[in-house]
Amino acid sequence: MSNVAIKGWGIISEMGNDEAQIIKSWDERTAPAGESLAFEHNLKPAKIRRMGRLAEMAASVSGQCLSMAQVEGGGDAGIIMNTDYGSINLNIKFGKVLKTPELSSPMDFANTVSNAALGHVALYFNLKGTSTLLMGSNGISYSIRQLEKKGDQKIIFCGAEEYCEPIAEYAKKKYGKHIISEGVASVLLECDTESEWGYIIGDGQAGIGFSPLYQEVHDVKNNYKGLIQKTMKAAGIAEGDIDLVIMSGDSGSGIREYEEAAVIDIFGEDQERRFIKDHLGENLGASAASAVVVSSVLIKNERYEKILVLGTEVSGTIEAYVVSKKKG
Repeated sequence: MSNVAIKGWGIISEMGNDEAQIIKSWDERTAPAGESLAFEHNLKPAKIRRMGRLAEMAASVSGQCLSMAQVEGGGDAGIIMNTDYGSINLNIKFGKVLKTPELSSPMDFANTVSNAALGHVALYFNLKGTSTLLMGSNGISYSIRQLEKKGDQKIIFCGAEEYCEPIAEYAKKKYGKHIISEGVASVLLECDTESEWGYIIGDGQAGIGFSPLYQEVHDVKNNYKGLIQKTMKAAGIAEGDIDLVIMSGDSGSGIREYEEAAVIDIFGEDQERRFIKDHLGENLGASAASAVVVSSVLIKNERYEKILVLGTEVSGTIEAYVVSKKKG
């Protein structure tokens, strides 16, 4: 059983960028529009002029994390980031000018590197701890394992994905509706400290063996069932302890029916449950972090005591977390 405290968070999402907006969107069941999102920040212009948009968003939400957790100057805090496509818009832009290299910007090239956003955030906030980029991975569980190895550190986990029109148009053509959204979310995690934002008391991951966004979907109910049972066991709780299940509803691709069937098999038809991507859209590598932020806000506002969060990565990794009001 883990007792990893959520000490702070930051989010740019279709549900809004602060606590009040998230609660309002949750209550009103606001549907995503699928678009590039506006966001505000207090980042110093001179220090962000070399950043691409993805790095600016990641720095914005990471700054919110540090401020909420009252962590000054970074210090021993580290950052682990998950993304599926990185700075994809700059990659596309840079690729278009390769035939005319005199038009290529060295700054643009630097920001096409997959871990550029991670590096920018670490440098901006002087983060001296763990620094790792993951792609299409269960980065929250990876972060928890790092905290279990070295319990006196703090880790920002950031899921980040910028809106990319070619991907959005592909998905719209394939599924007959707009499902792709922009999203960036961070949570600052720390072991065994007190927090009003709740605790991750259990986690787990598994694989389904294919990418649900790009490959043909088949029955994966048992994959989800096994993962849920493993995660509940890791948290040391029973089915009746869960107040809400937040399902991923990956991509609107058809996989959601198997995910929901697994939840119903374990918890019963009356279990309160909701597909988080019906609110957030498909924000790819930011999905799991965004769902944990939403869960944390619901916990803090005393809507629920224990929430099971399910996630599905475009890589085919599936993940689960138990977010609790109290330590396990």
